[in-house]
Amino acid sequence: MPIEALQRKIKTTKDLREIVNNMKTLSSVSILQYEQANSVLDKYQRNLHDAFHALALHNGIPNLSVKPTVHQRSLFILIGSDNGMVGRFNRELIEVVKNYMKEHRILLADTMFITVGKRLSQLAEQAGFKILAGFATSNSVKTVTSLAGKAIVRMESALRQKHISDVFVCFHQRANATAVETQIKRMLPIDVAALQKLRYKKWETNNFPMLATPPDKMFAALLSEMMMITLSKQINASLAAEHWTRMTNMQNAEKNIDENLEEMNLEYQQQRQEEITGELIDVISGANALKKDEN
Repeated sequence: MPIEALQRKIKTTKDLREIVNNMKTLSSVSILQYEQANSVLDKYQRNLHDAFHALALHNGIPNLSVKPTVHQRSLFILIGSDNGMVGRFNRELIEVVKNYMKEHRILLADTMFITVGKRLSQLAEQAGFKILAGFATSNSVKTVTSLAGKAIVRMESALRQKHISDVFVCFHQRANATAVETQIKRMLPIDVAALQKLRYKKWETNNFPMLATPPDKMFAALLSEMMMITLSKQINASLAAEHWTRMTNMQNAEKNIDENLEEMNLEYQQQRQEEITGELIDVISGANALKKDEN
């Protein structure tokens, strides 16, 4: 490769490395934001648990029983990615859902899906999934709760109109410092028995809360809020996992770029040295020729 072309290639590669480094830094910052948001939501979720505890002590947890319907269906909320540089992020989600449905004998014909992520929605349709609603992913921690609210509203509408008996959420989350795993969590039906057992748990302070709202309305409001917070946390976890995957890919790309730069710089130095040597030889040859002419 001519030395001028090699210089241009080195410059382009350095520019690419800077872009990759910036993407890696942005992903690192985003991971921190989403994980901090979930830390705050964890505290709020504990407050909601205390509210259920108080309601149970007031005998306000209803004895719900699943009413059989003519034809019950399942609903999956799938949380994926709309952005690139994340490898098989969305495809792995589809594969995990398929395997879960097969293992638990959930028929595809009796299942509907809400997708978060337009790319994921396209893959789900290709897999034969019946899409009830689709939403774009959030690009900011500030809009996660709004996105979760829209999905919950659509889910509640399906519960009333589509004879839904079970709701599951499928999403990615960081398993540890080196891996991302796909999770499937059941959202509905809730474990009412576990909430009713709270009536036997002692209130930790002497300041026992009073109910200003009828127990049935309070229970419905707390349940809706709990589902909202749970889904928001799962969206945050998915977004953190997405950025972690992208950051890891950028780290690998950065390593490859550095290796290529090292090779190109070595080639450039060799070519430059050969060029300098050639110039010196020309100078010496010219000087020797002048001496012969003088003699």
